Amino acid sequence: MQQILVAYVEDKPGVLNRVASLFRRRGFNIESLAVGHTDQPGVSRLTLVVDTDDSGARRLEANLYKLVNVLRVDNVTGAPSVVRDLVSSRATVTA
Repeated sequence: MQQILVAYVEDKPGVLNRVASLFRRRGFNIESLAVGHTDQPGVSRLTLVVDTDDSGARRLEANLYKLVNVLRVDNVTGAPSVVRDLVSSRATVTA
């Protein structure tokens, strides 16, 4: 089952690397990642999609809180949301 985690982090160099390294060390693959600024100066929002169960998501959430630059983590898997797929605009022609 896919879990969607939203992490609010300090907008500092290296934060994304530390978050990705945490997932790697714990043996989780990030299925999707989106990062953007928030309305608060100095704070970015990471939206991460991970293929795990509820227990794994809780463990990831707890481990994310251990990182110094992480301000807040929410599991929004069950929350109403809009999901969009991005498709490449390049056309591939095969003969």
